[in-house]
Amino acid sequence: MLHCSQCGAEYAPCSVLCPACGALLPFDPSCSFFAVLGLGESYDLDGTDLRTRAVELQRRLHPDRFAQAPASLQRRSLEWSTRINEAAAVLGDPLRRADYLFARRYGRSALSEAQGSIRDPELLMRQMELREQLEAISEARDQAALDALRRQIAEDEQRLQQQVAQGLAVAEGGNEALAGALQEWQYLRKLRAELDRSEESWDFA
Repeated sequence: MLHCSQCGAEYAPCSVLCPACGALLPFDPSCSFFAVLGLGESYDLDGTDLRTRAVELQRRLHPDRFAQAPASLQRRSLEWSTRINEAAAVLGDPLRRADYLFARRYGRSALSEAQGSIRDPELLMRQMELREQLEAISEARDQAALDALRRQIAEDEQRLQQQVAQGLAVAEGGNEALAGALQEWQYLRKLRAELDRSEESWDFA
């Protein structure tokens, strides 16, 4: 255990604030996003609890609270605040949270520029078909077909999220299949964004 320099109380590694006196503790860049927010390292988490923890920490780290503090303490506050924002953004997004866990387990991101290209021929063909389908729908401005494609993408994303959650629940192995599922999920998310932009453009063309 570590000890607070202000009151001497013990605190757990990766604590942001002293549990006894509330003093801002030294920044530790090695702390995981889960540890920073006081969460167990798991794909399944309570989104409301995550946001509540992040908001409360940010409230206590507000710059106004450290306006008259020494520069070193102001810097420490900024470092923790930045880390908490990053943690909330990544863990609050199911896809980014899954890839973060994947990277912690296998030492690499499945969605990085170097790793994120899909090599499965069947999946590549499926992507081409979906893109051609979207292009045809956009050209025809077929709202019913667009809505049907949106529902299909949502169903596919839900299936992939369940597959990823199951893969992350397994202690070892399956990294290639898990990486493929993450990459497909990322592609569908991008396609959904394109679908939304296409629909919005209909109103202005």
